[in-house]
Amino acid sequence: MDTKWLPWQRIFVVIGAISLLWSLLGPFVLADYPDTAGFLSSDERQLILRIMEHQNTVASSQQVRKAQVKMALVDPKVWLWTTIDFCANAATQVNGMFGPSIIESQGYSPQTAQALTALTNFMAFSGMASIAYIARILRGSSTAIALSNILTMCGFMLALCSSNPTVHMVALFVFSFASPQPAAHGPAWQMCNLQGNTKPAMAAAMSSAFGGLGPLATAFVYRDEDRPKYTRGHLVCLLMTVLCLITTLVLRRVLTKENKRRNQGHVDLSELTDEQIQDLADNHPHFRYRL
Repeated sequence: MDTKWLPWQRIFVVIGAISLLWSLLGPFVLADYPDTAGFLSSDERQLILRIMEHQNTVASSQQVRKAQVKMALVDPKVWLWTTIDFCANAATQVNGMFGPSIIESQGYSPQTAQALTALTNFMAFSGMASIAYIARILRGSSTAIALSNILTMCGFMLALCSSNPTVHMVALFVFSFASPQPAAHGPAWQMCNLQGNTKPAMAAAMSSAFGGLGPLATAFVYRDEDRPKYTRGHLVCLLMTVLCLITTLVLRRVLTKENKRRNQGHVDLSELTDEQIQDLADNHPHFRYRL
């Protein structure tokens, strides 16, 4: 039996070994809570704890709240964020999983395809690194995510409408830059709109578990028999991006409407216990959602 490892198998072993060795440092360099973080000064620790207490996110002195777990499971907003994560992850993986195959199918040699893949990966890195600044300039995460969805759609439509290899490469560069942005910024938008010591963690777990299935869908629609246009794969990812855009706009509308409702009304919390107020999480009448 031939036990010689193929090059791609060696890559997995090397990367896995690096990850394993790096993870061993975790228990020694990662602090569980601000009050156990040795790299913080006493004043910094107290400031962070005061902010977290105000936001009701201190976990070191609190237990898992079952009410907040249930709240996360039935909150439509959490499922909308999960849908955004699922669709964004599906489109994001096109370059990562199939970029070299798409480039090679346009007539480039395997060596040139690998070199061009490095450029598309740089475009993906640039997109993820810039999305926070774009959101700041546009004054809203939802606006930035919607813009990246529109750019991604333009890239996929460009690839679908032309058989020219150069146009296909331009399309690949466009959606390689724009498609990772919602996947990178969506979770940050979600976390800044959730409160409580349990609900944010539960919502993050839901997004990771279900939203992370997006690449699995992509893996089944980019097939070798569809070379060189990959019409099926591009069309499915285009529809995923459209769904991501619609979900983003719907979620923005929901958050805007809820903020207006809270601005117009007054809720008396005097009859609630401290635990009941804590379990309101982001449903607290004083909390405002960030768009």
